[in-house]
Amino acid sequence: MEQRALVIGGGGIVGCAWAAGLLAGLAQAGADLSGADLVVGTSAGALLGAQLTSGVTPAELHRQQLGDPADAPAVGITAVQGARFLLAALAGSQQRAVRRLGRAALAARTVPEEDVLAVVGSLVRVTEWPGRPLRLVAVDARTGAPAVLDAGSGVGLVRAVAASCALPIVWPPITVGRQRLVDGGIRSTANADLARGHRRIVVIAPVPSPPGPSPSAARQAAELRDGGAEVVLLVPGREARRVFGRKLMDPARRAAAAAAGHAEGLARAAEVAAVWQG
Repeated sequence: MEQRALVIGGGGIVGCAWAAGLLAGLAQAGADLSGADLVVGTSAGALLGAQLTSGVTPAELHRQQLGDPADAPAVGITAVQGARFLLAALAGSQQRAVRRLGRAALAARTVPEEDVLAVVGSLVRVTEWPGRPLRLVAVDARTGAPAVLDAGSGVGLVRAVAASCALPIVWPPITVGRQRLVDGGIRSTANADLARGHRRIVVIAPVPSPPGPSPSAARQAAELRDGGAEVVLLVPGREARRVFGRKLMDPARRAAAAAAGHAEGLARAAEVAAVWQG
């Protein structure tokens, strides 16, 4: 087995802030996860993973969440968009739901791809793939098949992060070669199964249970344990869930979510260190 893998799942603007605070709290208390042998990032986790593996410290990731909410990108989701997303996500089996979300993404009228790339570029702040293993998860909108992007995929880092973040119906699919890719969170909000083969795994799941039939982070963590790995699953506690509410794209909630994550990181650092450091 390989050694240590860090999985960071999706969760919108607010979930991203919580995860950044969590990473900072863990590092402050002696459980720094930035030296992972592999980072798997999905959606907001792709953004954090790209920065973390490029040398941005957990403390800096946390500080980024404390700025003026007006400086955050405006990514509002209308009631109609939300209803269309849920209708597709709840469409029977996971495979069918993913395909329906992909078709809905291809048909939706949204902003141009170039606008998404500009927003993601301003957030990720790095443009070159890191020298350490990083896997970013997206989904082919046409086929529903997963697309795992890394430094050998022949696609720029910002475009890969944007593809992983391209929430169907809200943002357009991102063109990567002949594929049109959408948010990897429609396959799984964590995609922790992609860390299989590692001995010690920490899974950060801002949204542990997605709508519809996609596997939960808890289920994936259990499967990794069954495969012989030591796994710690970190999900939002009561205070974080209160802050999240139902508005995961609300930048006004970033600072409070980051604070809740930081507190949880401090509280769970010893547990995480016991697995991470052996």
